Amino acid sequence: MPERYIKRILDGDKEAFRFIIGECQDAAYNLSISILKDDMLAKEAIQKAFIRAYEKLHTFKHRSTFKTWFHRIVVNEAFQLSRKSKNNRNSPHNLPANYESSKNEIQKGIDENHMQHYVHQALDVMKPNECLSLRLFYLEEHSIEEIIDITGWSKSNVKVTLHRARKSMKTILSEKFNMKPEELYL
Repeated sequence: MPERYIKRILDGDKEAFRFIIGECQDAAYNLSISILKDDMLAKEAIQKAFIRAYEKLHTFKHRSTFKTWFHRIVVNEAFQLSRKSKNNRNSPHNLPANYESSKNEIQKGIDENHMQHYVHQALDVMKPNECLSLRLFYLEEHSIEEIIDITGWSKSNVKVTLHRARKSMKTILSEKFNMKPEELYL
C-alpha cells in the first residue's frame, strides 16, 4: 500500500503523495471526527496531518506500518485542535431520539444498517478517548500494540479505555432503545 510510494515521494515524486492521501483520508477523517466531533475541525486536523506527514516523511523509520505512523499524526493533530477549540460535545443526551419501538421489535427488527447508524450516532456523542479507542480497535482493526503506538497511551490505559468505551456504547444504545444495558445484545 502506501509503503511502496514512500520511496518515490522521498525521491521527489510529489504526485505519489496523492495516492497516500486517497488511501488514508477516510480513515483519517473517522479518527479525527472521533476526537473533535466537528466536521470543519476534523477536516482541518487531517489537512494539518497530511502536511506534517509529507514534511516529516523522511523521519518514518518503518518500525510500524505507515498507517500506524500516520494515524499517530492524525490523533496528535486532532487532540491539539481539540485543546485549542474547546468545542467538544460529550453528553450522551445529545443523541437524537427518532426511533421508537418496543423492546421485542428492536431486538428482532433492527437490521445491520440501522444498527450501524445508531452505533455511529453513539460514537458522535462519546468522549473523544473512548470513541477513538473503539474506532481504532473495531473499525480500523488495529491491535492493542498499534493503538499504543498511535495514541501514546500505556497498555493498561488502552485496555481500560476500551472497556469504558464498550460500557459507554452499551449505555448510550440502551438509553436510545429504552432498554436496560443487560437487555441489549452487543
